[in-house]
Amino acid sequence: MQNLRSSIPIVQILWNTSFRKKLQDFLVQLNMKTLFLCDKNVQFWRDFNIDGKYEESDYLGDISAVTQRFINKGGDALGYFARHNARMGYFITNGVLGTVSSKIHERLRSKIEPEDSFANSMSSAQVLPRMVAEAALAYEQDYERIEEGKYKRPYDMYTRNRQNSPLYLGQQTGRFINEAIGTLSRRNRGAEEDKRTWLTDNTSTKMYPDYYKTAFHYQTDGWMSQESANVYETSTETLFLGRQDAMQRTALVPLVEFSNNRKDVVGRPLKILEIACGTGRFMTFARDNLPLDAKFTGVDLSPFYLEKARDNDKNWRGIRKRVENSNGAKKDDFKIEPATFVQAKAEDLPFQDEEFDAVVCMYLYHEIPREVRAQVTSEMARVTKKGGRVILTDSYQKGDRPVNDKVMHLFGKMNEPFYCDYIEDYLPKHFETAGLEPLTKTICSSTKSLAFAKPNLND
Repeated sequence: MQNLRSSIPIVQILWNTSFRKKLQDFLVQLNMKTLFLCDKNVQFWRDFNIDGKYEESDYLGDISAVTQRFINKGGDALGYFARHNARMGYFITNGVLGTVSSKIHERLRSKIEPEDSFANSMSSAQVLPRMVAEAALAYEQDYERIEEGKYKRPYDMYTRNRQNSPLYLGQQTGRFINEAIGTLSRRNRGAEEDKRTWLTDNTSTKMYPDYYKTAFHYQTDGWMSQESANVYETSTETLFLGRQDAMQRTALVPLVEFSNNRKDVVGRPLKILEIACGTGRFMTFARDNLPLDAKFTGVDLSPFYLEKARDNDKNWRGIRKRVENSNGAKKDDFKIEPATFVQAKAEDLPFQDEEFDAVVCMYLYHEIPREVRAQVTSEMARVTKKGGRVILTDSYQKGDRPVNDKVMHLFGKMNEPFYCDYIEDYLPKHFETAGLEPLTKTICSSTKSLAFAKPNLND
């Protein structure tokens, strides 16, 4: 009896809240590994600085090592890395200008900047080396996929286009600085009035659900302004120091593989749907990697972002036509159909059952409530053909990179009201409930992609 009593405290210590949480997280990650075929980068990012003891010199060492590996490869690899580093330098400059402009603006308004302000946290000693190191590693993994033939080099890095125009870059920097002043000021205040948009409960249309009526990221009117749409890509790439494109291109791997191995769509074009397409940036990469007769449809709730997506689609089509013409295609015989863009809620898609071969969802789930995630998943499964694919790309979650588990919730302070719930949500449950089967998982820095199949009972 005495031995039993003496063992009770030990059991209590082992079974305290912290231990249960760690055990739960371990079992979740173990289950995820069992469910999905994980590529090597899943383990790489899980192990990256796993003990949290990295110092500035360690990050600088990673940057140096990646640089040396690209130099050793030379040729196209070195050209790719040089261009991405120039691009990263542009976004670092944006970040500095935006932060400095915000601080000057606050001082001119006689405001005392809070000690824990977002601007201050982003300028702390180790943040920049860490972010540059992660960007360099993301570029390396992006180029590895290109070398392996999983997708093509990004079209806008190697062709004449507005992304390389000094005039366009200067215009975007001006837009970003103006947006950064407002965004950081609202973030530092954190007042409820700074979270509002012109969408209110009195809005006559039922198009916009309640969860949508907030200024996500403290950006101008959330998703509901042309200013926000025009600067969005520059803002996100500045936040991630230029690795945003590389991260979201992880979704191309299962999509391109599906296109290359399709069996039941011979003789007709692929039909691809992108949910929450935003500015349509990812869609241009997808269109550039899939057959040119593939029919793309983009859905978003913001008419302003849909307009920007149409513009990006038009820009890409112009670039691709020039490339095809330079390769000998006859101008009169060559045509790329525009993508179709539809304003609709992801949880209530205006499409027929099994209308699309593949459905892609980019960075939506962390911005919607859990019950809506389940509804969106069900809708994606409904409109996907049997044998088709559903691909979810979004922020990583707790357990994906354990070193960041204790600080991930801080992103919610950028007026991301559902982010803290998202990082705890076991996503496969939504998809399995909708009748989809887990296939692959990959991670690139702050992003992960999960691919699912809709079973074909005839196989």
